[in-house]
Amino acid sequence: MTSLLIKPIIEAKLISMEDIVESCDRTPTPAKRRYSPIDEELVGLQDDAERIHRHLTRGTKELDVISIVGMPGQSKTTFVRRLYNNPSIVSHFDVRVWCSFSQTYNVGKLLLEILKQIIAGKRVIVGGRSMADMLRKSLMRKRYLIVLDDMWEIKAWDVLRSSFPDDRIGSRIILTTPLEQVARELKYHSYPFHLRMLDGEESFVLWQRTAFQGEICPPELLEVGWLVTRECNGLTDLIIMIAGSIPKKERRDPKSWLKVARELRSQSFEESLMKMIQSSFDRLEDHLKCCLLYMGLFPKGYEIPVSDLLKWWIAEEFVQTIDTLKLEETSKSCLYDLVDRYLITVTETRSDGEIKHCKVREEVHDFCSRKIREEKFMQLVVPYNPHQPAVDTDEQRKCMYIHDIMKNEYSSDKAKSFEKTQGSLEFIAHPKFSIPHRTNLYPLLNDFTLIRVLHLLDMYLESSWATAFQSLTHLRYLAIFVKELDFKWLSHLLHLQTLRVRSSYTMISPAIWRMAKLRHVDINEFSITWEENERVNFVESSEIVLYNLKTLGMFYMSVADMTPNFWGKFPNLEELKLHIDEFGDVPDDSVLSIKLDFPSSLKVLSLCDIFLTDEIVLTIARLRQLETLKLSEIYLTGEKILDLNDNEFPVLRVLKLHHVFMIRWICSNASSSFPLLETLVIKSCSKLEEIPYSFADIEALQFIEVIKCGKSVLESALEIQECRREESNFQVQVSYKD
Repeated sequence: MTSLLIKPIIEAKLISMEDIVESCDRTPTPAKRRYSPIDEELVGLQDDAERIHRHLTRGTKELDVISIVGMPGQSKTTFVRRLYNNPSIVSHFDVRVWCSFSQTYNVGKLLLEILKQIIAGKRVIVGGRSMADMLRKSLMRKRYLIVLDDMWEIKAWDVLRSSFPDDRIGSRIILTTPLEQVARELKYHSYPFHLRMLDGEESFVLWQRTAFQGEICPPELLEVGWLVTRECNGLTDLIIMIAGSIPKKERRDPKSWLKVARELRSQSFEESLMKMIQSSFDRLEDHLKCCLLYMGLFPKGYEIPVSDLLKWWIAEEFVQTIDTLKLEETSKSCLYDLVDRYLITVTETRSDGEIKHCKVREEVHDFCSRKIREEKFMQLVVPYNPHQPAVDTDEQRKCMYIHDIMKNEYSSDKAKSFEKTQGSLEFIAHPKFSIPHRTNLYPLLNDFTLIRVLHLLDMYLESSWATAFQSLTHLRYLAIFVKELDFKWLSHLLHLQTLRVRSSYTMISPAIWRMAKLRHVDINEFSITWEENERVNFVESSEIVLYNLKTLGMFYMSVADMTPNFWGKFPNLEELKLHIDEFGDVPDDSVLSIKLDFPSSLKVLSLCDIFLTDEIVLTIARLRQLETLKLSEIYLTGEKILDLNDNEFPVLRVLKLHHVFMIRWICSNASSSFPLLETLVIKSCSKLEEIPYSFADIEALQFIEVIKCGKSVLESALEIQECRREESNFQVQVSYKD
C-alpha cells in the first residue's frame, strides 16, 4: 500500500519563506464576484443540445441510453454538464446522478458513488445485500438520469446494467466516450450522437470570451485571434487552455498570440495542449503550484467541495500571509486565480454565485499526475524499520492517500486488515467513498503521526477513536463522525484550525477556550454546560480570547449567555450559526421584551427556532458588516406580520428564509432596506401570501428562488421577473420540490 507525502513547497531552494509570504500578501482581497459553471459558458452547439434535450424528455417511455461520442479535447463532459444542469432537466427527473470513470475504475466504488448521490448523503450500510441490488431498489419507480462520463470499455456495463431498472417512465442514461465501438454496443433506442467540432466563428467567440472574460476582443488582436483559433481546429479544450496560458497583462499583446499560433502550427493536438498547460503552470507562483498539485491528488473528475478545499490549503500551509485573519481571503484569491487561468473548472455554484464545487480539468489532471511524480510532490513511504536510519521528520509529513490498486504494495503488518476487506479504500485524508464498517483504521494512523488534514465524515468511528488520535498532534484540520465528543479528548491538538463534528452528543469542556489557533468550529449541535463558577471565570478572564475564531455553529445558547462580554471573547467572529435555547420557557407575554446581543463583526448569521420580534430584527440590522442572513424555523407573535419598513441592512447580499411562519411581509421600500441584496431564497414558507413587489426595485438583485411555497408567492416572484424581463442577469427559479 502506498502513502503520499506532501511537500509544503515543491523545491525549497527556489523560493524562501519570506518570498512566499510576500507574494501571498500581494494577493488582493477577492472582490465579490458571481461565477457560473464553465458548462454554461460553452459556445455553440445549441442545436445539438436541443436535439439531445428532446431525447431526454420525450420519445420512448422505456429506458434509453444516449451515447455522446467525440475525440479528446471536444469537451464532451462540458456539453453534457450543460444539459445535466438545465432547469427543465432538473425538474423532469426525480433522480440525477453523475458518475465519472477513470482508467483504474472499480465497479464496486462506482455503484457506491451512484448510490450515495441517490440517498443524498445518508450513511450506506451494505449488510447482506449486494450494492447492485441496493442501487436497483433505490431507483425503482423513479424517473432517473444517470451520466456515465468518459467510459472507455464495456466491461463495467455488464455489472452496472442490472442496477438500472426499466419501469417504463422515461428514465435515461447518458454515456460519453471517445470510442464508437463502445457507443454502438451499448445502444438501446437512440443512435450514438457524434459531437461536432466548433466552426471558425464559434472558435473565435469562445477564445474571445475566455481570453478577455466577456469583453470584446481589442481591434488590434482581431487578425491574430482568428489565426490562433484556426490552428485549434475547433477543439474546445485547446481553445480554453490557450486563453488561460497567456497572463492577463500580456493578453493584449499581439506578439504573445502570434507566438502561440506558430507553435500550434508545428505541433499535434496533444503536444499543443500539454505545452499550453506547461506554460500556464510555469507562470504560477510556487504557492499556486502547490495548490493545483494538491487538487491533482484527487481522482480524475472528482468534484471538490470548495469550502473544505480552502481550509485544506491553509492547513497544509500552501497559503500564507502575515495577517493570519486574511488567510481565508487569500486562499479564495488562489482559487479565483486557478479558475481564471482555466486550470480548474467550476462545476456548481451557490445561490449567491460563489463557487460550491470545482474540479481539475481532465487534461490538466493528467499533467498534474505526471508533475506530482517528477517534482516528488508525493513519495513512497517505506514502513518503519528499526534497522534503518531515521528519516528527517519534515520528509515524513503525509497527505494520507490509500488507493485500492495500491494496497498490495504496502507491506506493513498494521495494514493487513485493509487487504482482507472489500470495498473502497480511497481517501486523501478526506474520503470520496465510505470505508467498510469492519475496516480497522486506527492501527494505520500510527504511520501518519505528522498528518495535518484528516477528513473522515463518511466513516463512523467507534468509541476508541479518541485513544487512537492521541498521537496526531500535528492536525490542523479534523472532521469526524462519532457517537459522542468531549472537547477534553482533543485538548492536545494545539495546532487545530478547523474542527467539524457530526455527533449525537457533544460536551464542551474548558479545554476549547485554550485552543488558540481554532478558526472554524462546525458541529451539528452543541451547547455549553457550565460548571460551578466556570461561566464567571470565562467572562472575567482577560487571558481567554480566541482571536482567530471566524466560524462557530450550530451553537445552542441561552438568552442569559448572549452578552457583550461573552462575544468579546471572539473579536473576529464572522460566521455564526445559532439556536437560541430557552425561548420555549419564556412566557408569551415576555417574548417581546427579550433583548439579544450579537458580535458586531458578523458577516454571516444563521438563526434557528426563535421568536423574531421587532427588537431582534433591529438588533440584526445594527450588524453593519452582515452580508448573509439565514432564518430557519422562525416564529412571529400576534398577526404573524414581518414589518421591515423601518430597518436597513446596508451590505446584506443574501437573504434566505426557511420555514418562517409569517403571513404578511411588509417592505414598501426594499431598495432602501436591502440596497445591495443579490439573492433571495424563500423555502417552505407555507403561510406567506406574497413577496413584496418593491423587491423589483433592488438594482443589485440577480436571483430569486421559491421552493415549496403557496401559489401566490410563486406568482409574486414571477411578477417581479416580468418587471425585470429586459435584464439578462436576473433570474427567478420556482419549484415545488426540495
